[in-house]
Amino acid sequence: MTEKEKKIMQTCGALVPRLTEQEKDRFLTFTEGMAFLSSRSHSIMTRDSAPEPKTRT
Repeated sequence: MTEKEKKIMQTCGALVPRLTEQEKDRFLTFTEGMAFLSSRSHSIMTRDSAPEPKTRT
């Protein structure tokens, strides 16, 4: 785990106990959405990974 990842985990760990139940629900929904989009973006072909178009000769 990188130092940045450790910092994220520490920050979230300190934050969650201070949230109300409603804020926890919102935070969970937000982070689940981020996880979904992250996993989805890895399966989407980007311009850099797309094959080069064939040229007519």
